[in-house]
Amino acid sequence: MSAAAALYAHRAVLPLLPLLAACGVHHPPAACDVQPPVAASTTPPSAPLYGFWGLNGYTHVAGLQDVRARLGATVYQVAASSPEYAVRTLLPDARAAGMKITLRMTPDHGAYTTLTGSFDLDAWKASLDGWVGSGVQAFVDDGTLVGHMLLDDIHNFNGRDPDAADLEEMARCSKALFPGLMTYVRERAAGMPVPKRGTYQYVDAAVNQYQVQDGEIHAYTERESARAAELDLGVINGLNIADGGDGSSQKAGYRAGFWAMSADEITRYGAILADVPTCGMFLNWEYDGEERWADGSVGSVYFDRPDVQAALLGLSRRVSGHAPAPLLKPWRGG
Repeated sequence: MSAAAALYAHRAVLPLLPLLAACGVHHPPAACDVQPPVAASTTPPSAPLYGFWGLNGYTHVAGLQDVRARLGATVYQVAASSPEYAVRTLLPDARAAGMKITLRMTPDHGAYTTLTGSFDLDAWKASLDGWVGSGVQAFVDDGTLVGHMLLDDIHNFNGRDPDAADLEEMARCSKALFPGLMTYVRERAAGMPVPKRGTYQYVDAAVNQYQVQDGEIHAYTERESARAAELDLGVINGLNIADGGDGSSQKAGYRAGFWAMSADEITRYGAILADVPTCGMFLNWEYDGEERWADGSVGSVYFDRPDVQAALLGLSRRVSGHAPAPLLKPWRGG
């Protein structure tokens, strides 16, 4: 079974989950009921990590070592809601390759969406059941698993989107289940809902993933960095290299009507985002050896061009040359 197949083999049952949620069948993991420990991580702070979403086709040891050598990747983000596969294969391979990893540990949105299209917090908690006692904590403790992406794209539910209280409870639950694991949401800082207390206590970071549609890069970076500081959120910056270009690359993007970034764009935009002093991680969307773009091409083939590859490697060196900016709140006095 391929890595992609193993990660998503469970999805055949997903259509049943919203129905179970509506009937009140699910229950949150009992460990969520306790307060998370407040002790700081024992992992020494390191230079900001740099990497990609996806890496389909590269998530085995040799593939990860290849991406690390060619593109300077030190971390990658993937969805892995199969605890058994993650603990037996995915995380050991990342460890063996010297790579860090962040996980979305829950299924797709349908598993925690009500029949009316709203976010279901209890169903989201219940989807973590399989991770309890799975052995994943060993990978948190040794620094292989460095982040839990709580939710991807928080504003695309057809009914009620998760609010700040939901996000805080999700992060609190994560920290109770997986002590020492950084929590984050794939949403730019300015798009994060504001908690009643004004700042986030349990959500550690937000993702500012730049594309030209977001406006001028300097203004974008200043706005998102300032907003993250106001909300007490760490900063994960990145580039939408697959769909966020201005057309100068002349390479059609992942979606029809969009453009991949050119080598020059990666270098120019990336330098501004990398130089944010509070940037603790840099994640690009995406490098994928299997996923086909709108024009039928495989995305990694374009990014393997010598000029683009050199730009990505150069950006990695720029990111890793900065001082540590730890994202886990205890390190930042949270």
